[in-house]
Amino acid sequence: MMEEIQYYKTVYDKFWKNQTKRYGYGVYERNLVRLIAHSSPKKVFEVGIGTGWPIGAALKKKGIKVDGCDIAEGSVVLAQKELENTDGIWAGDVMDYKGENEVYDVVYCVRASWYIPNFYKVVKKMISMTRPNGYIVFDVMDKYSKHCLEIQKQALKEKYFRFLGIDVEKRFGQHFICLWRMKRFLKKNGLVYQCWSEREITQTRDLKQTPKVVFCCRKER
Repeated sequence: MMEEIQYYKTVYDKFWKNQTKRYGYGVYERNLVRLIAHSSPKKVFEVGIGTGWPIGAALKKKGIKVDGCDIAEGSVVLAQKELENTDGIWAGDVMDYKGENEVYDVVYCVRASWYIPNFYKVVKKMISMTRPNGYIVFDVMDKYSKHCLEIQKQALKEKYFRFLGIDVEKRFGQHFICLWRMKRFLKKNGLVYQCWSEREITQTRDLKQTPKVVFCCRKER
């Protein structure tokens, strides 16, 4: 796991800047912004804030203060500039967050969970950073979606090639979530939640390219 995190830190800046351009700001992203802003929060925190665009930038336009963190130092510099926030946006792992006395109206992690090795720990940290009756919003890749099954098959093929001594370009590891396990985890941690598939949000019929599921959770205690 440490080797994987170090690999992320080495090349993640370039990778995420390219991903940001590829993702853009479409129907899916606009609905994420609506969901995060639905409870009229004054202050939110983004786990994996990247460059601050487009999610953080859209929330800032609504008058919401956006704090956040990311392991990509170069991206953080851009996010601080984009969101005009040098104090609340910092480079590092959210698990290192020490502001125990500061809680947020909404803590969210979108378009990033599948690059995090143990996302359950991150969700637990997000809960601790959220005020009572506040919200936790995140999206995950469904472990049993067509897209994820194909990625897993490709990873096994690459592992076999390496075993044979064939050089294969290293990819970013992707981590998928079993939905029933996540739902059980949320209930165990005192959260009331709703969830929607990417297909429901974007109204597309493309099974392969819609593997995401969005969770919106309310912290009751």
